[in-house]
Amino acid sequence: MIINKTCIITGGVLIVADHMVVFHSRFYKLFNWKKDFERITLRNQKIFYTIHIALLLFFLVFTFLSFVYVNELSQCKGLAFSIVISYSLFWLWRAIWQLIYFNPKKSNSSKKLVFLHYFLIIIFLALFVVYFIPVLSKLSL
Repeated sequence: MIINKTCIITGGVLIVADHMVVFHSRFYKLFNWKKDFERITLRNQKIFYTIHIALLLFFLVFTFLSFVYVNELSQCKGLAFSIVISYSLFWLWRAIWQLIYFNPKKSNSSKKLVFLHYFLIIIFLALFVVYFIPVLSKLSL
């Protein structure tokens, strides 16, 4: 059970460290949105920001649940099982999406972006694994 709790907490930490602190909170500057937004309509700017803020809130909920309900999530009983397997499958999908959709070979990417691409794949796969371990322990019982 301690391994499952450690996995859930690790997932929460990875989400905060990677998505909230390092990455998503810096999109505006990292990807020079100010320049790009000058070329799109105000409506599309608002849609873009809204989706981005919604994702940040989604990640915040992931993190909150991982820290506050670590006992329930680590046991994978009832609704907790559905939540943990959903987290796990979300991060697996995100790793695959990163690998295929954001493939740096399809664009003229700098070395910095190529590194970021593979770094994100590793983080997403780690998130898949840490949320899937409690699922596996539940299925093996």
